[in-house]
Amino acid sequence: MTVSDIGKIVSAVACTEFLACILANRFIYKSEAYAKTVSTFKRAEARRDKTAASIAAKQAARDEQLANPGKKRAQQTSQKSIEKDAKKLQLENEEVSALAAEVARRHTMGNFYSSIAFLLLFRILSAEYSGKVVAVLPFEPFNFLKKVTFRGLGTVKGVNDLWAQSDVIPADVSSASQACAFAFIYVLCSASVKMIVNTAFGTKPPAGADQGVGNLIDAPQNKKMMKSFGLDAGDVKEARKAVGF
Repeated sequence: MTVSDIGKIVSAVACTEFLACILANRFIYKSEAYAKTVSTFKRAEARRDKTAASIAAKQAARDEQLANPGKKRAQQTSQKSIEKDAKKLQLENEEVSALAAEVARRHTMGNFYSSIAFLLLFRILSAEYSGKVVAVLPFEPFNFLKKVTFRGLGTVKGVNDLWAQSDVIPADVSSASQACAFAFIYVLCSASVKMIVNTAFGTKPPAGADQGVGNLIDAPQNKKMMKSFGLDAGDVKEARKAVGF
């Protein structure tokens, strides 16, 4: 139970995430295919936004015409023109959704390979620190938390006996249940160090394609697939909002 053990775990997580970011940038996000997909997505978004603005302007002009029918104008706005643009907007929305799903798919691919790397790292480190006390909590955890922090250390009595035999009982420790195993430290590192390194060196998807699996679900092709299985896309969207996904 030394600071070097925690430092080693933190360093291993940070280095693995750094290498994952570098490799993903090199082989995925710096590739010509990814750059072309992002460029096409942004152009499609611009066309969609332009059409939406045009519909809003035409609708405002149409409302003004209906409110003041006697007023002369250089150009009259017809309802058919608005409906035509609305159909165009629907097609452009589908195009944007499909391209956003393609961008998200490439990011999901990078995250998948990163997950495999961290799974291997967990197996290696868990074998090295199996049954070893890595840290000591400054408090005695409640039962549910103890199941997580004490996982892999055996029993409280066993840790007490080990500390008594080695004569290395830490100061200010009232119970061996304060002992912390490798798994809990690893989870903390994954939730903090990994995020910091990814923020510094990772590549974020462009706005509009940054919902991950949500973008994949919203793709027109996937909506058709869900419909073929009897699932309503609207219900799936509401369920995602309910669970914050």
